[in-house]
Amino acid sequence: MMTSRERVLAAINHQQPDRIPIDVGGTGTTGINLIAYSRLKKHLGIDEGMARVFHSWIQVAELEKSIADRLHCDTVTLPRYKMSLGIPNKAFKTWNHCGTDFLFPVDFNPKLNDKGDWEWHEHGEMIAKAPGEGTHGFALYKHPLNALNSKQDIDEWFDTYEGNFVGRIHATDEELAWAGPFAKHLFENTDKCVISDFFGTVLENAQGIVGWDEIYVRMISDPELAHHFLERLSETMLEALKRYLPVIKDYVQVMVFCDDVGQQQGPMLDPDMYKEFLYPHHKKLFRYVRDNSDIKVFYHTDGSVQPLLPHLIDAGVQIFNTVQTNAADMDPSDLKKEFGKDLVFWGGGIDPHSTLPRGNPAQVREDARRRIEVLGKDGGYVFSSVHNILCDISPENILALFDAAHDFGTYPLQSEHKTFEILRDEYKDYWLDPLAKLRTEGVV
Repeated sequence: MMTSRERVLAAINHQQPDRIPIDVGGTGTTGINLIAYSRLKKHLGIDEGMARVFHSWIQVAELEKSIADRLHCDTVTLPRYKMSLGIPNKAFKTWNHCGTDFLFPVDFNPKLNDKGDWEWHEHGEMIAKAPGEGTHGFALYKHPLNALNSKQDIDEWFDTYEGNFVGRIHATDEELAWAGPFAKHLFENTDKCVISDFFGTVLENAQGIVGWDEIYVRMISDPELAHHFLERLSETMLEALKRYLPVIKDYVQVMVFCDDVGQQQGPMLDPDMYKEFLYPHHKKLFRYVRDNSDIKVFYHTDGSVQPLLPHLIDAGVQIFNTVQTNAADMDPSDLKKEFGKDLVFWGGGIDPHSTLPRGNPAQVREDARRRIEVLGKDGGYVFSSVHNILCDISPENILALFDAAHDFGTYPLQSEHKTFEILRDEYKDYWLDPLAKLRTEGVV
């Protein structure tokens, strides 16, 4: 039997391991919300220990060993030093989140407003807010360059700003001193695939700093200014990579980059606009990792992005996540047939809109089985949910999901003799609403 690291390495090298590797909690986009995590832990009767929360922004937990083992997890995460809210992940304190104690960074000190919501302040201004019931993480309320007028505004901001937004743009001496030993510890003291949750977002950082819609407006109305901003941003991140990569590359097998470029019905920007504004910066970052290490480049985006995949492959993407199969033009049979030789698919293991929150364990198990049959065919697949498991997911469904991955993921798969054309016909009209289809078929 393979170790977890051997299993993931085989999969990301387009081979068939002993079974499909499982990722839960290895990245900031494949984790478990704190409320769901707490319920799972209580359901399993685990009383000891507290999970650390590196992602205080999106509020997902670092899996404790007992949970990771129960979910058959093959991965472990190396977070950024300042993963969220500009605060370091070096020292931790007990913080009660919706009735359960977790370990949050010591500088996590949001303010509770008179409506019962949490606010995060920076330089005397509220920049983010989270609902008091704790069901979701923080939402951004402040875009520091929303009213930018000139290249000088951009340069001054990059040269002088300190705070939330630069935590994952720069790689400081403090981060390097922290990340190297952390990565070494994970590599030497676990048999898991070590994932650098580098994030390295270009579009999302631009949206956060300039504004969610404003950056698109600038691409159209003032492309020269938009190009200047994106160039400064990507050059700053490249400098961070040049400092960060040598420190961790001997211990890490996968590096995560995140940039949501898809929505439910199609890409957020057409392929020509992607090629002009984002592709050069993605390629700069992705190719640097590939040219200077053996680490595989993992790219996360939600939504319908099939038209952008050729550009992303050319830019240097090797692993594609999250494989949102209920979005337009994201039939997994087509994706595997057309792009399976170039991309490892990581995700797509369950429908997050219907089956996982509204189905029962039997339906979750069957949905996962069908996805494994398609996405796992011919190797080159790592199983995880489509994005983070949210607060309302029952412990029973979480266990059913990852037990299904473990039980049905042994190679050779049952679908080994089927072509992708056969699989596409077999699951025609399935992917857009799997739960409805399962109920129609009598899976209860």
